[in-house]
Amino acid sequence: MRKTGRCILSAVIAVLLMIGAIDYAFVIGKAKPVGDLKTSQSEVIVKDFIHDNYEISEKNPWTDYGLHPIEYTESAGKSGFDKAISAKAAILVNVNSKEIYYEKNSDAKMYPASTTKLMTALTVLQNMKTTDIVTIGSEINMIAADSSKAGFSQGQVVTVQELLEGLLISSGNDAAYVLAKAAGEAILKDNIANEGKTFTAAQCVERFVYEMNKNVRDMELENTHFMSPDGYDAADQYTSASDLSKIAIEAYNNETIRKICGTQSEKSGTLNKTWVSTNALLDKSGQFYYQYCVGMKTGSTGLAGKCLVSVAKNGDTECISVVLNDSTDEQRWTDARKLLQFGVE
Repeated sequence: MRKTGRCILSAVIAVLLMIGAIDYAFVIGKAKPVGDLKTSQSEVIVKDFIHDNYEISEKNPWTDYGLHPIEYTESAGKSGFDKAISAKAAILVNVNSKEIYYEKNSDAKMYPASTTKLMTALTVLQNMKTTDIVTIGSEINMIAADSSKAGFSQGQVVTVQELLEGLLISSGNDAAYVLAKAAGEAILKDNIANEGKTFTAAQCVERFVYEMNKNVRDMELENTHFMSPDGYDAADQYTSASDLSKIAIEAYNNETIRKICGTQSEKSGTLNKTWVSTNALLDKSGQFYYQYCVGMKTGSTGLAGKCLVSVAKNGDTECISVVLNDSTDEQRWTDARKLLQFGVE
């Protein structure tokens, strides 16, 4: 009896194995090619939790959001600039060929003032989209009392785009800290080790500034270090004309930043006010207007003096000039115009 039972059991197992084999062969025969898996995986986003700056997806594979070194060369053909430049440090560079047309103390460490905001904008756009929504919190109170302001208030709900306009057109330190807090928080939360944790505004801003300096290291800028997202005077906050011009090239190559920095005025929907660019070279009604100027960023503090990063475009020729620590507004506008005229005319 036991022997008969074992035989029956063996027969049943054999039949089940045969059915399984047939079914497996059928599935294999009907399996979708590997390429078809893209349909179901196309929305999958994989974050790199170590470096925070890379996003991988089927739609946009292995996109690198990092900044990279820029190498300059001496000008092979354009030379002979003989006009006086009053700024303590300056440089003129061809954006495309990376040729240096003029330099004065270009590697000297200088206070950057609000020209810092070019790196702030670059770092924000590595981690956030212009359509992202931000609720303004206590970080807005972290700015110095005498800061330039875009006019934002705690509790307002704004887009990253509008904050960038307030940052780069009106040079708002309030916008700088709101963006730094939002992007810093996004970076912290993008790290799997921080899952479930909450962070103060100060911690988020500190993480953001760390990311700014990571970009400095990635670009191999030897004479630049940031302490804040707005560039307010600090002992260990500095850049050089050469380093800043490289940051400006990266900013100019970013379409969002380029368009904002080239805007002479913009209406803020949140504030119901119009921001006017602090760059006099863009003001068609002013005495320092320069027709070929297409942007960039001013900076002014007690220690930094009057600073200006500016870009000019004439046909296919594009040049960036940097003047740091001029004594007056008139001097920085005049210095920049002299350099840009030599570069593109």
